[in-house]
Amino acid sequence: MSHPLPTTSFTVRPDEVEALAAELGTLASELADDADWTRSAAASFPVALGGHEGWNAGVAANAWVRLQEILAARAGALAGTLSAAAAAYRAEDAALAGRSGHRPGPR
Repeated sequence: MSHPLPTTSFTVRPDEVEALAAELGTLASELADDADWTRSAAASFPVALGGHEGWNAGVAANAWVRLQEILAARAGALAGTLSAAAAAYRAEDAALAGRSGHRPGPR
C-alpha cells in the first residue's frame, strides 16, 4: 500500500494534541451541562405555553437536547482518541530515544 501523499510529511506535537484533547473534553462537558439545562426547560414548555404550541416547543427542545447529547458524546470520544494518540507518540518517542541514545524531536 502506498502513502496517500508520498511527497508530504507532517509533524505531530504531542503537547499540542493533548491541549486540543483537553479543549474538546471541556467542550463535551459544557455540551452535556447545556443538554441537562435544556432538558429541564423543555419539560416546562408544554405547561407554560399550553396546547399545540407548547407541545411543539417541547418536542423541538427535546430534539435539541438529543443533538447536544450526541455532540457531547462525540467530542468526548474524540478527546479520548487524541489523548491516547498523544500518549502513543510520547511512548514511541521514548522508545526510539532509548534505542538510539538520544531524544528524537517532534514528528
